[in-house]
Amino acid sequence: MSEFSDLLSLLIKSRDINISGLTSYCDLDRSTMYKIINGKRNPASREQVRRISEFMNLNPLENRELMNAYQITRIGWEVFYRRKNVLEFILNFQNIHAKSAFYFPLSDRDSDPPRQPGAEAIPLSSRLQVSSAIHNLCLQALSAKEGFLDIIAQPEHLEALDLAAPLISSRADLKLRQLICVNNNRSFLRTQQDYNLQCLTRLIPFFGISCQYFPYYYYDDVNSHFNNLNFMPCVFLAPEAAVVCSSELKEGILFQSRDLVALLQERFCDLLKTARPLIVPFHSSLEFHLKEIPAAMTASKDAYGLSAEPCLIPYLSESLFARYFRSDLLAQEELLRSLENYIGSFSRITLHNYFTREGARRFLQTGRMHEVPEEIYSPIAYPDRIMLLKQLRTALLNGRDIRLFNAPLDRFPLNLHIFSSADLGYILFSGSEKKLHYLLLKEQNLLNAFYDFAAYLEDDDLLCTPEETDAFLRELIR
Repeated sequence: MSEFSDLLSLLIKSRDINISGLTSYCDLDRSTMYKIINGKRNPASREQVRRISEFMNLNPLENRELMNAYQITRIGWEVFYRRKNVLEFILNFQNIHAKSAFYFPLSDRDSDPPRQPGAEAIPLSSRLQVSSAIHNLCLQALSAKEGFLDIIAQPEHLEALDLAAPLISSRADLKLRQLICVNNNRSFLRTQQDYNLQCLTRLIPFFGISCQYFPYYYYDDVNSHFNNLNFMPCVFLAPEAAVVCSSELKEGILFQSRDLVALLQERFCDLLKTARPLIVPFHSSLEFHLKEIPAAMTASKDAYGLSAEPCLIPYLSESLFARYFRSDLLAQEELLRSLENYIGSFSRITLHNYFTREGARRFLQTGRMHEVPEEIYSPIAYPDRIMLLKQLRTALLNGRDIRLFNAPLDRFPLNLHIFSSADLGYILFSGSEKKLHYLLLKEQNLLNAFYDFAAYLEDDDLLCTPEETDAFLRELIR
């Protein structure tokens, strides 16, 4: 038996379904239908599952559960829920990025750690005292001449502390380094949440604040480090103080001795040497596009661009760059050579370009491409917008994989772009101030999650057909 056959058998019995009628309606022979019911064969397609659902008159919830069971049986529960988590990450991105905008400072006097002037170590005996002590470390880091904050804790611990919020308006030279543990093995416990993706979700708010944030990772069992009877595994280090606390943030110790703090800082630096960057932020999109992308495409056979608006940069000619981009940028011969290499790199791979109707309409209305900083070019004139959309349609007609998103991805956020290949992936997003943030994904499990999601969008019925996409582009151009 399988996940699908178990649920199908239950629905057939509860509704007293006539197997002969179901077999005829689905255009199958009796032997095949019984193999599907008994879990010896899977349905041939999603359409076949829809036919089964239609014959049994399933309600929307039952239909969704049957389709999910089919997908789990076909690809496995781990891949199914990982793809579902990526979809939720995309559709909820606006809320994820906005989390750090809400902050209410602690005002409860009992939350302050006990004041013991001259004490080298102060016990913290409540969640409020631990939280207050860590927030005080943030203030100390902000006021120090060379401010920094080093952390050994999981992203869920920082979320519980709401640590991103007090750093929203921090100094640009403040360095925040975090060492986290990520999973690299399959879990034997069935879960609907991919832990590494949940880590990424919780880290996004830190890239919308002013300070320099650098997350590092190492592979191990997260539970063995933070949940299985470990003695105060979380560490927060500022220039002149440190907090060591339990993973539940219920008790800890505030260290103020220079020698103790220096010893902990030295130990943190040693650990950091064995870790690797989880995400590398980029702030210059022009430099990123013209140098990093061609290098990645050299080693990749295909790549996926997911965004609200279509990716039109491959169709920008040198004359268009000269017409709309800042002349002081284009005056550099090296930049022009990089531009030529960049445009040529798209001819060496298969670029899958997926977008929404709203994103294409917005480009036509504004002449702006979200993935290029507004300060380095002027809006593209209306005739050239039409020309670029015509080139996009021509590429589609010539066999390029250019498609509209199907529901629910037709609600792809306007401020988000995702680029994914087997060797490189990045997330581009902007906040309310329109500043672009590039996050280069370095951890292989995260890369695989986004690449797998993009590669199987059609199998998951999340893309329109090429014919539907062409009809939309033809009407938009007209």
